[in-house]
Amino acid sequence: MKKHIIFSLIFAALFSCTKTIDFDEEEMASQVVVNGVISPNNIFSAYLRKSGSILIERVNNQPTDGTMDLYEDGVLIRQFASQLGVFSATDIMLKRGKSYKMVILSNGKEIITETMIPEQAEVLSIDTTSLFDVNRVRRTQYKVKIKDQVGDDYYRIVVMNEQLMQMKAADAKNGVKYYYSNTQYWVNSEDPVFKSLYNNMGEEIIDMGPENDYYIFPDDYFKGKEYSIQFQMSPNGYGLYSPYHYGENSPYKKLFERNVIHVQRLSKDLYNYLKYLKLYNHYHDNPFSEPVAVYSNVKNGTGIFAGFNDDTQFSFEKTYIPYSMDTIKLEEGGYYYGY
Repeated sequence: MKKHIIFSLIFAALFSCTKTIDFDEEEMASQVVVNGVISPNNIFSAYLRKSGSILIERVNNQPTDGTMDLYEDGVLIRQFASQLGVFSATDIMLKRGKSYKMVILSNGKEIITETMIPEQAEVLSIDTTSLFDVNRVRRTQYKVKIKDQVGDDYYRIVVMNEQLMQMKAADAKNGVKYYYSNTQYWVNSEDPVFKSLYNNMGEEIIDMGPENDYYIFPDDYFKGKEYSIQFQMSPNGYGLYSPYHYGENSPYKKLFERNVIHVQRLSKDLYNYLKYLKLYNHYHDNPFSEPVAVYSNVKNGTGIFAGFNDDTQFSFEKTYIPYSMDTIKLEEGGYYYGY
């Protein structure tokens, strides 16, 4: 009887009041969307799209044209003439510790967005140990000791598995072809810096929030101090997928394999974007949750312009056969999996 009363009250509350909100569908459908994530390790590029109507299912944002002025620490370094869909330049050397601003003229609007590229993360040490979980699956546990700097900092852990394969092929020079794959591991961790992002600390509540699948965290737990982060992964762990299969009858031969741990420092813009993107994806189909807006730092438009530093990397080679990458040609169709 009590349950019936509770549900009756809930439905009464849901349907007892309404509010009319004016909706300008045409205005929302003409937003300029800017997307660019920059780092010192990649060429400069930023994408320009025009949003479609949210009333039309499966609409894709179409490329739009515009001009752009690019500033570094407030100084104009490049003017891009009108281009469709993308601004790109291989000769722009993006620098650590610098701020970058784009001023874009498109669709009759001046769109402004600004971000910065952090200095690299300082890692004091990294240790590994092998252990077996409750299912007797062997896992590698990593312990990464970070020295945090003064101020607000944001980090991300990314673990990639790289493989170089050789395949027998009668139509190729020397009778073989080469393929490269780069696959992201899922990692498991009970470390509070990961768990606290969405308050997944193990409380017995109905909704514990989404998982921290991007493995991002702020320095709230260790501001200006040293901190050791622990996490695990399995050589054949959940989330690792490779299109190449090895065995006695397989055409593939593994020449090289290694795991690479990336300890990235993120701009606040990228941290907030990834944080709220995950919240949006987790809750947007839930009719009982509050709406979640994806973070944007684009004025007079939408999208994201953000920076990160990926200089701190550690390689753990599992199989190595000396090979010069300069003497082989990689075939198209190599594989990358990650996000």
